Amino acid sequence: MLVQILASSWYEARYRQRQSVPEGERGSVPRNEMRRTWLYSAFALVLTLILLCVRFVLSHYHVGIWQNISYFDIIVASMFYQFCLYVALRLAHGGFTLGELALVSFGGLALGTEMLSLTRTKMWPKTTPFIRTYRLPTPLLVFQIALIGGSFVTGFLLSPLLVLSRHIAQRPVRRLRFPQEKPKHRRALAAGFYFGTVVIVVGLIGPWTWWNLGRRDPWIWAMFWILGGKRKWTRPLLLAYWALLGSISVAGWNRQLSRSRKYRPRNTTHSGENAIVPVAVTQSQRAAENVVSPTTPTGALGLTFPNLPNGTQVATDLLDAADKRVPTLGVNARRKFFHGLAVAMFLPGVAVDPAFTHLSFNAAFALFIFAEYVRYFAIYPFGAAVHLFMNEFLDQKDSGTAILSHFYLLAGCAGSVWLEGPTQLDQYTGILALGVGDALASIVGKRFGKHRWFAGSPKTVEGSVAFVLSLVVCAWLLRIFRLVEEFSVRSPHFDGARCCPLTFT
Repeated sequence: MLVQILASSWYEARYRQRQSVPEGERGSVPRNEMRRTWLYSAFALVLTLILLCVRFVLSHYHVGIWQNISYFDIIVASMFYQFCLYVALRLAHGGFTLGELALVSFGGLALGTEMLSLTRTKMWPKTTPFIRTYRLPTPLLVFQIALIGGSFVTGFLLSPLLVLSRHIAQRPVRRLRFPQEKPKHRRALAAGFYFGTVVIVVGLIGPWTWWNLGRRDPWIWAMFWILGGKRKWTRPLLLAYWALLGSISVAGWNRQLSRSRKYRPRNTTHSGENAIVPVAVTQSQRAAENVVSPTTPTGALGLTFPNLPNGTQVATDLLDAADKRVPTLGVNARRKFFHGLAVAMFLPGVAVDPAFTHLSFNAAFALFIFAEYVRYFAIYPFGAAVHLFMNEFLDQKDSGTAILSHFYLLAGCAGSVWLEGPTQLDQYTGILALGVGDALASIVGKRFGKHRWFAGSPKTVEGSVAFVLSLVVCAWLLRIFRLVEEFSVRSPHFDGARCCPLTFT
C-alpha cells in the first residue's frame, strides 16, 4: 500500500503542471479504459519482480526475513493484493479511506490465499507438509470461502452481463438504437445473470466445497448441521428469530420510508436533527378530503365508508391520518436503528451458538454482495426497489459508487467471530463496539458533544467517553449473566474496541 501511494504521488506530480486538463479530470489518468488497465497491470508486474529480487537478496545474505515464504507465494500475494486494490477502487470509487482500502484488500488476500492453500492441499496432499491458513481449516472456513469468495467470483465471471445491464438501464430511451426493445433486453440480461449464478454455484462453487468437505454434499451437510446444535430446535429457532426480526424491520421501514416520501420535510429551528415535520395540510386540501362522494355507502351509525373493494381504503385512511401527526426519522436515526437491530439479532446467536452464527454471518455477507449487484447494476426486476430502499439511509460517508455501510456493520459485528479469538469475550467485541458503542457515541456526540478532539474534527470527547463507558458496562453485564468468563479491566483480553474502527462522534 505504501509503495502504491508513493508511486501514485510521484506519477501525479509529473502531470500537475499541465494546464490543458479538462475540469473534473486528472492528467495522470488515461481516458481509455483499456490503457488504464494495462498500465496498472504493468505496474503490478514490475512491483512483483522487485519483491522477488528482494526475496532473493535476503536469502543470499541469510537475512531472516521472508525465509518461510516461497517465491510462488510472493507472486500470488503481490498480484492478488494489487488485484483486490484495483477492484475495490473501481467498484467503490470514493467510498474508502486509505485504511479501509488496506483492510478490505488484506481481507480479500487472506481469503484468496486460504482458498489456494486448501486447494493445493487437496491436489497434492503428499507434498504439502501443512495447511497454511490463518484459522483452523474447519468446515466453517470452507463455507466462508465458498460463500464470500464465491460471491465475488460469480460477479467477476458474470461482469459482462452486469456492466451491460447497468449501461442499458442508465441510457435514455431516445438514445437507444431500438428503444422499444429496452424492457426485453433488461429481462434477458437479468435472466442470464440469474441463470449464470445458478450454473456457477452448482457447477463450480458446489463441487469445490464438496471436494474440501471430504466428498460430502454441502447442501445435505448444511441441512443436517442446522439440526445438529445443542438441541435439535436451537438452530431452527435462531433462524426463525432472525427471519422474524428481519421481516418486521423491512416491512416497518418500508412503511416509514413511504411516509417520509409522502410528507416532505420542512426545516424548523426548534425540532431535533432526527425529526422531520410533515407538511401542514391547507384549507383547500382539507375541504377536498372532507367531501363525500354521493355514491359512498353509509353505515347504520351514520358513518361513511369509501366504496372500495375489501374495505382496504378504511385502514389506509386511518393510517394516513395518523401519519400526518407522527414525525418521521432522519438519516442518523435510521442508520443507528440498524445498529440496535444488529445487537438484537446477533447477540443471542453468539451467546447460544457461536459456530452457527459464524456460518450465518457468511451467508448474510454473501446475500449483501448479491443485493449490491442487483442494486448497482440495475438487475431487473429488483434493482430499482433495492436502490430506493438503500438510498434512504445514505449520508456523506456513502459518497462512492457502492453503498458500503451495511457491509461495514455486518463485517464489524462478524469480525470478532470470524477471527476465532481465544476468549468468549472476544466474540462479542464487534457487536458491542459497533452495535452499542458506536451508536451511543454518535447520539451523545451529536446531542451533547461540545469539545472536539482537534479543530475541524467531527469527533468529540463526550462521544468517545460514551463509547468507552458503554463497552465497559456491556462487558460487565455479559459477565453478570455468565455469558463470558471472568476478566479484569486491566487484563489484555479486555480490548474489544481494537477489533473495530472507532467511528464514534
